[in-house]
Amino acid sequence: MRAALLTASLALSVAVGAPRVALAADPTVPECLTASNTSVKLRTSHKLAEARGQLLICTAASCPAEVRTECSLRMDQLNAMIPTVVFDAKDGAGHDLTTVKVTMDGQVVATQLDGTAVTCDPGSHVFTFEADGQTVADTVVIKEGEKSRHVAVVLGQPAPQVAPVAPAAPVARGPLAPVVDTSNSRRTIAFGVGGAGVAGLVVGGIFGGLTLASWSSANGACPSHDNCSATATSQRQSAVTDSTVSDVALIVGGVLVATGVTLYLTAPKGHVPGAGLSVGPGRLSLEGSF
Repeated sequence: MRAALLTASLALSVAVGAPRVALAADPTVPECLTASNTSVKLRTSHKLAEARGQLLICTAASCPAEVRTECSLRMDQLNAMIPTVVFDAKDGAGHDLTTVKVTMDGQVVATQLDGTAVTCDPGSHVFTFEADGQTVADTVVIKEGEKSRHVAVVLGQPAPQVAPVAPAAPVARGPLAPVVDTSNSRRTIAFGVGGAGVAGLVVGGIFGGLTLASWSSANGACPSHDNCSATATSQRQSAVTDSTVSDVALIVGGVLVATGVTLYLTAPKGHVPGAGLSVGPGRLSLEGSF
């Protein structure tokens, strides 16, 4: 009877991970033999925690040396086989909870969680966690030889998630107005005007040459300028027209060249579009793009 009570007391202390309970009295030789035999049966039934309690009895100093030696060897083997679990409980915000009542298959195994491993038999167990009116149960299969198996639960509702604020939509912008570089405008005009003036001077020179040629031919055909032939009269009229065009072209060309030089000297450098002077019968015009 006493051996049975000692066995139950030791098995309970091992299951909840409490310190070894001191024996009321040293076991007798029959009790040592019974504990040794019982540990073998319990180990075969995978009741490792209870088997360890029996081995604690048969390793007592009052047991025969042969029994103590055998039980010590079994104890070393059993310690490697018996699994342990570590409980981890958090609230809805993810904070650790310490004051938690934990039961394993209906038996209380912990009331405070401090990270200490608790021994248990291998197999399927139902762990129930209770704290602040919240209860969570979890079924866990513990394997033989598994050490520090973490059994984690969350007690309470998770903290509400704050929806991320969507970034403001980019403001639609129209195309940017082109930046107009006006630094070269005066120089551009200067080259255009100057180029047109040079063209005018060239045209004036050409028509001046034509004037001389027509006037010389007319004078050769009709020196007196009286009763001249139609050819001489036509040549004289062409000389007058060419002379007019030449004079106008030279005057305009000279003015344009002078203007272009003035603009060039007072304007920044820049790209210059083309320009030209158009001359026709009885007309003179400046053409170009700027």
